[in-house]
Amino acid sequence: MSKGKISLIWFRDDEPAKRMRMHPAWLKALTYLAVLLVLLAAGGSYAGYEFWRRAQDLRLEKRDVDKRLSETLLKLERLQNLDQLIHSSDPSELSQLLAGMGLEMPVAKNGAQAQAQPQPKNAKEAKEAAKEAAKEAAKPAPAEREKGSFDLADVIGKVDLGQVGVEGFRAKIEGKTVQFGFDLNNLLPQSPQAGNGQLFVVTREGSLFPLEPGKDDLTFQIQRYKQVNGQAQLPAQVDRGGIFGLRLVLTTTSGKTIFSETYPYVQTQ
Repeated sequence: MSKGKISLIWFRDDEPAKRMRMHPAWLKALTYLAVLLVLLAAGGSYAGYEFWRRAQDLRLEKRDVDKRLSETLLKLERLQNLDQLIHSSDPSELSQLLAGMGLEMPVAKNGAQAQAQPQPKNAKEAKEAAKEAAKEAAKPAPAEREKGSFDLADVIGKVDLGQVGVEGFRAKIEGKTVQFGFDLNNLLPQSPQAGNGQLFVVTREGSLFPLEPGKDDLTFQIQRYKQVNGQAQLPAQVDRGGIFGLRLVLTTTSGKTIFSETYPYVQTQ
């Protein structure tokens, strides 16, 4: 039989029988080809699933890297703004910055202001100087400042419960109008986040004044991401030149604070 051929005979009504002779090697080849096609289909399906899973992992890693990069750029921008203020040639502006952080310019014996400390040469030194200034500000205030004292944590303290992330906070003040915006991310995508926000103006004297944006500008209900934009009017008692920064406070619908941070504002004009 190995040297012969296989005969295939089939019948159809009202037609004569038909026969086809085939060598056994062709039958084996067709069988192997069918098995090979099945294996290729299974391998292609597995490879497609692996590529899709890796693409999902890469997408998540990219989102995390983008988030860390945004946070790093924001911190760098703050340090650059602080460095710019510290290097400012205007002593009054530097004095206002220190006053906004709860400090005072050193005064010489003759009553005139003493020269400022050596200016930091880079952002790292500026960061260290800011930390030292914050430590000094956290110390108990002298008796002569008790009347106008304030809680530094309420002004520049940060609260972050890891439920939402704020990226790319931006603000622009023109006249008495404050335009602001930021990207709000849900860090717990398995459960939607809902709540409200409040924006405050922080003066260089450490006072907080609430802003009143549009009705739904700071109201959020997000599954993953939301871009927030809005505007508000400065309070009548706040002068643009006396603004230290803007403080953003986000709360849940029950009133629990889940995020709070102060963003320094630098005059551009």
